[in-house]
Amino acid sequence: MILILTSEAGDFSHPNFINWLEYYSANYFILSGEGIHNGRYDVVLENDNLIIDGINFSKEISVVLNRRFLTVDKIPNFTDRDKKLNDGLKKRVSSELYEFRNFLPYLNKACWIPNRESVNVNKINVLRKAKSLNLNVPDYIITNSKKKLINFKGTYNKIITKAIGNFQPTYTKERNIVNPIYTKTVSEELINQLPENFALSFFQKMILKSREYRILYFMGLFFSVELLSQENEHTLIDSRAQNAKKENLRLINTEVSMDIKKKLKNLMDDLDLNIGCIDLLKGVDGQFYFLEVNPVGQIAGYSTRANLNFEKIIVEKMLDIDKNGNDKLRGKDK
Repeated sequence: MILILTSEAGDFSHPNFINWLEYYSANYFILSGEGIHNGRYDVVLENDNLIIDGINFSKEISVVLNRRFLTVDKIPNFTDRDKKLNDGLKKRVSSELYEFRNFLPYLNKACWIPNRESVNVNKINVLRKAKSLNLNVPDYIITNSKKKLINFKGTYNKIITKAIGNFQPTYTKERNIVNPIYTKTVSEELINQLPENFALSFFQKMILKSREYRILYFMGLFFSVELLSQENEHTLIDSRAQNAKKENLRLINTEVSMDIKKKLKNLMDDLDLNIGCIDLLKGVDGQFYFLEVNPVGQIAGYSTRANLNFEKIIVEKMLDIDKNGNDKLRGKDK
């Protein structure tokens, strides 16, 4: 049986997987953290057997599509009288649910996509590994020192900043969203406003790009998309940004060189990742630059608009694993 782990509120890619599973009449089960908390499933772990809705997960699950599991905001409030107490309770309940999820890989030898132990990659470590494997990585600095930042900008002139990790959206009491995840340029005016020491931040040399790529990787296979972010001033720095008209970013199916693929596969193997979304730039200097890899990045928008059928390939591989139990499919390669 195929297990789909997903949040009921925060993943836009999993419906395409479900559509393909339905198309192939697959034997699958969807499990979410919110569903467990809200009592949508009957769950019991007893004598090393996990039974959910009458299914023995310890024996019947052969492959797990590990997307997202829980959106904390979707857990109902425990009390409206004490916000601090309510937030604390939601945090504790979420922690318990994640602890349960983190136990699942110990149940059996199911194939996890992505590998459970590798899904939470450290972005700084990824950059370090990428550089060691001869991928071009734009020079960067992580600092809280205004003096160091001034020196860095003096060296490269044009620099950007972005979150060190996966910075989660934050909400005001009016439910307005504050999302600092986008990449932004760093001007001298901004630096002048900073105190001598500020919150620890990531800064990177800005690459003047001629091309931008999102590469969907799965078990040795590469599906490449070119993002025509140069066509819109709002997406020049960050392709995820939109203008007020919310004009769609144009995407086209493309290929990258075998040399780049080989280096990227070496990186994915080194990170023990069997799936991921990889971001690359091609600079005006003709060089390719590695930016990052996200093990559970958004797939659907790129796959659908570039006619990649990426979800179909993944589902077919999961069906093969579920049917044949081929151990070769459970490792780092196809």
